[in-house]
Amino acid sequence: MCTTIAAFCSVPPARLTQAAAQALPRVLVSANEAGAVNKDLFGANLLWPYDAAGAFDPHSGTFYPTFVSMLEHFGISTLRYPGGTTADTFHWERAIGPAKDRRSNEPFGMQGPLLSKVCCVVNGPTPSVVGPDEFGRLLDQVGATGNIVVNFATGTVNEAAAFVAYMTAPQSAHPSHNPAQSSYWAALRARNGHPAPYPVRYWEVGNEQVFPGQYGWRSGTPVSLGPGHPYCSKQDLATCLYAYGGTTHFSSQPVGTFADTMPSASASTGQAHQVFYVYYPPVVPRSERVMVGGHAWRQVGNLSSVGPRVHAYTFSPLSGKITFGDGHHGAVPPRGAAITATYDSGPHGGFIEYYRAMKRMNPHIRVCESLETDVSFLKLMGKRHHYDCIELHEYAAPEDVALPLTRYEERLMAYPVKEGSHLVKFQQAVRRYSGRDVPIAVTEYGQLVWPMPRKAPEFLLSLDEALFIAAQLREWALHGVPLAEKYLLTSSPFLVNDPRRVSVDSVVRVLRTHEGRHGVYEWDPGLSIDSAMVAGPGPHFVAEPTAYVVGLMSRLAGGRLLSSSVRNGPVLPGTGGLPALLTLAARDKARLRLLVINTSPVRSVRATVVTPWHRSERFTSSSLNGPTPTAYNTAQYPLAVRVTSRTVRADTGDFSWTFPAHSLTLFDFEGRGASSRSPTSRGA
Repeated sequence: MCTTIAAFCSVPPARLTQAAAQALPRVLVSANEAGAVNKDLFGANLLWPYDAAGAFDPHSGTFYPTFVSMLEHFGISTLRYPGGTTADTFHWERAIGPAKDRRSNEPFGMQGPLLSKVCCVVNGPTPSVVGPDEFGRLLDQVGATGNIVVNFATGTVNEAAAFVAYMTAPQSAHPSHNPAQSSYWAALRARNGHPAPYPVRYWEVGNEQVFPGQYGWRSGTPVSLGPGHPYCSKQDLATCLYAYGGTTHFSSQPVGTFADTMPSASASTGQAHQVFYVYYPPVVPRSERVMVGGHAWRQVGNLSSVGPRVHAYTFSPLSGKITFGDGHHGAVPPRGAAITATYDSGPHGGFIEYYRAMKRMNPHIRVCESLETDVSFLKLMGKRHHYDCIELHEYAAPEDVALPLTRYEERLMAYPVKEGSHLVKFQQAVRRYSGRDVPIAVTEYGQLVWPMPRKAPEFLLSLDEALFIAAQLREWALHGVPLAEKYLLTSSPFLVNDPRRVSVDSVVRVLRTHEGRHGVYEWDPGLSIDSAMVAGPGPHFVAEPTAYVVGLMSRLAGGRLLSSSVRNGPVLPGTGGLPALLTLAARDKARLRLLVINTSPVRSVRATVVTPWHRSERFTSSSLNGPTPTAYNTAQYPLAVRVTSRTVRADTGDFSWTFPAHSLTLFDFEGRGASSRSPTSRGA
């Protein structure tokens, strides 16, 4: 009997007569090369809030050693920070330096009021514990490449450019005292304990800015566009604002306190010297109008110049800070009074300005736009304006969770092929408008549906979900995607009434998808929509099936892709002929690796494996499987789904293999190289 991934046993392969072998489905690997498997495909999203969702130990000031070891073991090659939705309210300068001197950030900004109705999440001011340096040191520890999402929704061009310099600028012997120079920020990083640059290659300008109405300065009414813009039709205004920047108007918007936009933050406490902030500074000077309990108060230059009953405030257009009096110099807003502001937000920079400022700090980074498949952005940019890559998020969203579970599983597996076709069409559009090949980075992917099937409420942790992720990763490899990051790396799905319990970023996306179309679902605390690869919180972690998938597939990283296929194999019902067996093969100088995914939740498949490889007398197989397709791992049963490896004695000929239902198998053939006899020449 074979044991887990750490151990091996030796067994002979199945042998069949020639006639029997010919009757079986055939897994074929050709010697023809078809590109390469990019090393940065095997990444994941790391969120900053709540101690990186339980992965970081605030007492030691480091990530838990077990967590770091898991990232190394599973070959995590890239990490995306500070997250998706959580990036668009994250101000990085608050999160550097000594812990006692850091200021709070707000994880979800304007999503807070909605989330508070449906989930257990604590929002508002949150300690900035896992800052840029903690992230950078994690990259150093695991040898990963960084991908940072800069705050476009509530941040500024200068903030983003300084972030680039802080993370990537080399240390200078003569640092500048000017924050506009990269050496200024490199010197600050050195003072904070890390003289060398961090390995952050990719930078995204905002997260999913295709949804401007959710939050951010673009959610206001357009007033004017930034300089250099072409004519923009009404339907393209949001895209033009993203590309060129501009100014927007907000009317009677609630205000907040520092790092807090929850509804309670807009009400007066009745105390002296209250300070509030508009949501989206800077503000066009003299455009603001502040209301207290529905009545307008007036701006003054200095509260010391007014009497105790004067309804006045001071205002900073740059920060959006509103300051009220103390009852001696300026009136105190009555306790419970709602405070709102009407103002013009801007001018804000757009992608073009962000790109130029960030590249000035480091011309070697790659700056990605985040309007995803918005062709109007491609038209606006044309061949004149550059972007180094495009952020794309590919989530499957099956509509009918009431289907029998087997049918749901089978239909889910049809999505990756559709996503691959979508990717190809978008690559063609990018080439047409830009005149060049611009890499498309899939910085979030997985499944996006809520509620989950009733018979599998933890589906996103399951073996089935892992095989779906494997099928998606296969598509990214086949289509030359340079960077892919699974959503989500870590969370704590088994905690109750704890902010680390669920991936709130997913909640936001789900609400965005379903609100208005299906109504807002009531949150059931007995269900989780958490898609964690590594379940915490620390110091004890559990590897979920998706982590094992990434760990196995990352062994193909850097290899040359070989053409592979399945002939005469079974298909999944109701998918239009999708093969149940999916393959991916890659080689280097010393070995060939073949991946076979059996996506069927119910059917094992016996097949003949045909490879063009001069093999040694032994090869290894590693198989991911579990007792059921919806099985997942818990602290009580950490190896319910696991990888079993074995050494196989074989000659250099073809062999037969049984691929169990709901499984992933990786063959590792060590040998002298490809045979001159291809599968086709052998009658395959």
